[in-house]
Amino acid sequence: MSQIDPKLKDLLLREAHLRLSREKLTPVWAEKEAELRAIQATKPTFWPVFSRRKRADGEARLGEVQQTLGVLREGVRVLDRIEPQIKKQITEEIGNLLRADHPEYVEALAALRQKDDWVRCVARFGEKIHDFASQLGNVRNLACSSNARKSNAYSQNAGQAFQLAIEAAQKVEDEVAFANRISDARARIFVAHGFKSRPLPKLDPTGFAAWVARIRALPLAEAQLQFDQLFEQTKKLYDAGISELRSLAEAADAQQTGEVHGALFIKWQQFRAQVAPEIFPGDTERIIEETERMLADSADVPASVSA
Repeated sequence: MSQIDPKLKDLLLREAHLRLSREKLTPVWAEKEAELRAIQATKPTFWPVFSRRKRADGEARLGEVQQTLGVLREGVRVLDRIEPQIKKQITEEIGNLLRADHPEYVEALAALRQKDDWVRCVARFGEKIHDFASQLGNVRNLACSSNARKSNAYSQNAGQAFQLAIEAAQKVEDEVAFANRISDARARIFVAHGFKSRPLPKLDPTGFAAWVARIRALPLAEAQLQFDQLFEQTKKLYDAGISELRSLAEAADAQQTGEVHGALFIKWQQFRAQVAPEIFPGDTERIIEETERMLADSADVPASVSA
C-alpha cells in the first residue's frame, strides 16, 4: 500500500466524513420533509373539526417537525457548501500527483488542449470558405459576362480571377490539412496510452481547387452549370458542415476529457479505500465542524501578491 501525502490524506478523511454525514442525513431529511407535507396537507381541511386538544397536539407536532427540519436543512446546506470545496482540493492534489509520477497523464492533458487549436483551424476553415465564395462569385461574373459569351472565350481578367479562385480554394484545403493533422496527433497520443475514446472529427477534402480548374477548361455554357453546383456545395458546407463539425468535436472532446479525468477518479477511489479503515463515525460531527472552520479561515486569508 503506497504512502499518501499527509495533506491529501487529511482531505480524504474529511471527504469521507462528509460523505458519511450525507448518507445518514439524506434519508432522515427526506422522511421529515414527507412528514411535514403530510401534516400540512391535513391541516386546512380537517383541523377545524378536531377537538382543541387534537389541534394543540397537531400544532405541537407541526412545530416539532419544522424545528427538526430546520436543523436538517442547515446540515444539508453546510454539506452543499463545503463538500465541493474539499473535492476541488482533492482533485488538485491528485492531479499534481499524477502529473509528477505519470507522464502519460501529462501527455493526455496536453492532448486535450489541442482541441482549442483544432477549433481555431475550423474557424479559419470557415473564413477561407467565405473568401473562396467571394472569389468564385467574381470569377463567375467575369467568365459569364456578355463579352465572354460573344467571343466564346474567357477574358484575361477572367483568367486572372480563375487563378485567384484556385488560390483561395487551396487555402481552404490547407486548413483541412492543418485540422486533420491535429486530430491525428491527438488520436495517436490517446491510443499510445491506452485510451479508447473516439478522436476529434476529420475534415473531408473539398476538392474546390481542382473543381475550379476543371471549370476553367469548360465551354461557357457548361461552366455556368458547374458554377451553380459549386456555389451550392460551398454554401451547404459553410451553413451546415462547420456547425456539424463543431458539434462532433464537442462530443468527442467530452468523451476524451471524461476518460482522462477517469484516470484521476480511479486513483481517488484507490486512496478512498486506503483511508477507509481510519474512518470512525463518532468523529464525523467534530471533523465537519473543523472542516467548516478551516474553509472559513482560508477564505478570510488574503491572496498573496507576487512581484
